[in-house]
Amino acid sequence: MASELEPAWLLHRRNYGDSGFLVDILGLNSGRISAVVKGARRKARGGSHAGVLQPFTPLLVATSGRGELKTLSRLELAGAGIDLAGERVFSGFYLNELLVRLLPKFVSCPTLFALYGGTIDALVATEAELDLRKFELMLLEELGYGLRFDTDANNDPVEATNAYLYDPSMGFVPRAFGLDDAKNTEGHLQGDQLLNMADWLFNGDGLQASNRRGLKELIRLALQLQLGDRPLKSRELLKAFRWREAPSPDSGRHAPQDQ
Repeated sequence: MASELEPAWLLHRRNYGDSGFLVDILGLNSGRISAVVKGARRKARGGSHAGVLQPFTPLLVATSGRGELKTLSRLELAGAGIDLAGERVFSGFYLNELLVRLLPKFVSCPTLFALYGGTIDALVATEAELDLRKFELMLLEELGYGLRFDTDANNDPVEATNAYLYDPSMGFVPRAFGLDDAKNTEGHLQGDQLLNMADWLFNGDGLQASNRRGLKELIRLALQLQLGDRPLKSRELLKAFRWREAPSPDSGRHAPQDQ
């Protein structure tokens, strides 16, 4: 029996068999699902599925089948595709790759679904650095590894004048580091930095520019525990893109730095 149509986003697509696709989709109600799209590449079908099944395009989908691998039984456009230009498209691919690799199948996560769409929209106009950080934090929360910036590993309130070391398996461990060490070593932060992150995330206050790098490093450490040793393809693609786009030494401009 086929499911009802639901809003969805394509996360990944690859050829399957002689004429089909194997896709990963994020559905509003179904969560992440893997499905076969039969005959999608046949010329007799006019390539309709190939044209519709594109990244960052809002969809309506229905699936059928009792096993873990579903069959896509219905597919419709739900709106115009979102055009991400330049490096922003790799940020979109990064979100998709995180979801495919980390999000368990068939777990409904409507809040994350809505945040995904909002983050893709934000990428159209800006680099959306903080939108990306919020999405990563929401994904960690869905996985059961959310970060609490106002509480340490002992469930005590974070103190602004204390230094902390982030342990991905425990949280923020109070440590006797000096201020310079805490701000310049990966995973070491001062309590006032963590409290600023908490205010930004939970109360909507501004995140200080000096703390953005620390937040990015913290989230990378937290995600790395879940991702394992296999590198993210989206990061490799971004590096290759930057290498191609980098100015020559004779141009007088510096090549862009890695994220």
